[in-house]
Amino acid sequence: MSLKKFNLLFTLTIILFASCVSNDETKSISGDWEVTSIKDTSQFVNPPNLMINLETMKVAGFSGCNRFFGSITTQDNSLSFYQMGGTKMACPDFTVENLFITTIPEVTSFIFKKDDLQLLSESNEVIMTLKLIETE
Repeated sequence: MSLKKFNLLFTLTIILFASCVSNDETKSISGDWEVTSIKDTSQFVNPPNLMINLETMKVAGFSGCNRFFGSITTQDNSLSFYQMGGTKMACPDFTVENLFITTIPEVTSFIFKKDDLQLLSESNEVIMTLKLIETE
């Protein structure tokens, strides 16, 4: 076999194997996410959202009434939130806000299920589900 044919065959083989990589292995938590459920609650008038930035290891977003911000640590599929802060606006209903801010500290890891990002507790229970917000 000539060297040109070998190089071509080798290149095509690499491309074929690279295209077989699972999407879950290439997905990233970096981006803008909208909360679709927190524990047993999935009906939100104004759903919370998170913007996760893996370059700065920061998180910010909307918690149901107020804006929040903080830092994250992540390795493999572990995830934790710390040094969290937020605004303190008066809102007519703090139900979603309270659920969100009490659930975030329980997060210890994440997984992807199809296109959803699922945040898990220490017992690997899904405690929050998010969908990526498509940006134009």
